[in-house]
Amino acid sequence: MDIIFEQVEHIYHANSPFAQRALYDVDLSIASGTYISIIGHTGSGKSTLLQHLNGLLQPTNGTVTIGEYTITNAKKPKQLKPLRRKVGIVFQFPEHQLFEETVEKDICFGPLNFGVPEEEAKKKAKEALSLVGLPEEILNQSPFELSGGQMRRVAIAGILAMEPDVLVLDEPTAGLDPRGRKEMMEMFAHLHREKQLTTILVTHSMEDAARYADYLIVMYQGTVWKTGTPQAIFREVDELLQIGLDVPETVLFKRKLEEKIGREIPSPCLTTEQLIDGIKQLFFGGRP
Repeated sequence: MDIIFEQVEHIYHANSPFAQRALYDVDLSIASGTYISIIGHTGSGKSTLLQHLNGLLQPTNGTVTIGEYTITNAKKPKQLKPLRRKVGIVFQFPEHQLFEETVEKDICFGPLNFGVPEEEAKKKAKEALSLVGLPEEILNQSPFELSGGQMRRVAIAGILAMEPDVLVLDEPTAGLDPRGRKEMMEMFAHLHREKQLTTILVTHSMEDAARYADYLIVMYQGTVWKTGTPQAIFREVDELLQIGLDVPETVLFKRKLEEKIGREIPSPCLTTEQLIDGIKQLFFGGRP
C-alpha cells in the first residue's frame, strides 16, 4: 500500500484559545514494501504524523492517502474501520494494552472485532504467536504471568493477527535492555521481509534507523526537514547536530579517526560491521 501525504496540517484544539499546530506543509510519499524510519527530536511531530496513518488523528488540512483509502478532515471515523485492519500500530509499551484473561483471547480480540469467525481467529492467534517467537503452550496462560518481554511480544502478536499490510512502530524497544532491543528489532526486520510489509519505524535510536531502514524522514518543528537514504542523511553530521539530533556513534568515531589520521575511510560506517570493514580496507586493503 503506497502512502501519500499532501500538504498535511494538524492543529490540536483547532478553533479554540488552546490551538497548537503540530504539523504543517507535510508532503511525503512512501512506496509499498519499504522500511522507513522517522527521526526527529521530541516535539518534532513524529508521533502526530504516525497517528494519521490509520485515522487515529485526521488532518486539519490536507489529505492522507493509504492505498485505496483517503483520510481528510471530512472523513468520519467509522468509515475508516477497514483501514485500521490494514495499518497496525505498535505503540510504546504495548504490553500495557493487554487485558484479557488468556494470551489466546488477547490475540484473538482484534480479529474477532473485525468479524473474523472464532475458529479462524484462534488459528491466526497461533500463527501470530509463532511469528513473534513464542510457543503455543502459553496460549492458555494469563498474559500477566509472562515476563515483560514476552508480554510485549504477545501484544505485538495481537496486531499481527489482523494481518496488516503496514506496520507502524512507535519506539517499540523503549525500556528494553540492549540484548532485548536487538532481538526485538531483528524480529521486526524478519517480519518485514517475510510478510513483505511496509514498515514505518519512529525511533530516537540513530543506530536502529541506520541499520534497518531503507529511507529516512527527518522531522523538525512540525514539518519534514529532509528525506533520503541513511547514507545520505547521516553524511550531514553538522546539520543534524545543529537541529538537536544525534548521529550513530560509528559515524562520529569515523569522523574523529579521519581527522586524526588525515585520511578518509572508504565506507559509510553506519554500523559497527561497516566501520570495521572500512578500517580494514583503509589499512589492510580489505585483508583481515
